[in-house]
Amino acid sequence: MRFTYVRVGWEGSAHDSRILRNVLLDPNCVFPMPPAGKYYAVDTAYTNMSRFMAPFRSARGIPQERATRALFNKRHALVRNTIERTFGVLKKRFPIFKGPMQNCLMATQNNIVLACCALHNFMRDHVPNDAYFVKQETDATLADNINQGNQMAGAQPLDMSAQRIAGWNEDRRAMADHMYYHQHL
Repeated sequence: MRFTYVRVGWEGSAHDSRILRNVLLDPNCVFPMPPAGKYYAVDTAYTNMSRFMAPFRSARGIPQERATRALFNKRHALVRNTIERTFGVLKKRFPIFKGPMQNCLMATQNNIVLACCALHNFMRDHVPNDAYFVKQETDATLADNINQGNQMAGAQPLDMSAQRIAGWNEDRRAMADHMYYHQHL
């Protein structure tokens, strides 16, 4: 339950996928790409691509294919819930996020967001039994296995070519098939 990367300064109406695409394409942004074989869990608003795993949009087709995709999406949702709980902890710990920041310059607002995220990560690293985290961790095993530190050893650059995106979609299908197979042994 840590923040890996925080990008501030965008207007509130900007879609998350637009911001991510901008960050990934901007050579001045140092986005921590996960190592090969690892990925960020994103929602359906994002493109499924290398190192960014989106759930299946629909579960159509033959029954086994529907069941395979449904199982994958269910497990993907468990990971995504950790992300939502992380934002929940941030908002509960820092009530300034519950409404608009009034009487603050934009630069000050940006610095407040960055400071709160840094303090959040500091608390996560140094106060393991913090009440805000304990309350949000309903699945301790899952939470412990996700975002252990921010070490991204072996990180590689992003390949957003159409061929690689198609390959990543095939990787996602293979992962879903593997999950389904082991669920039904």
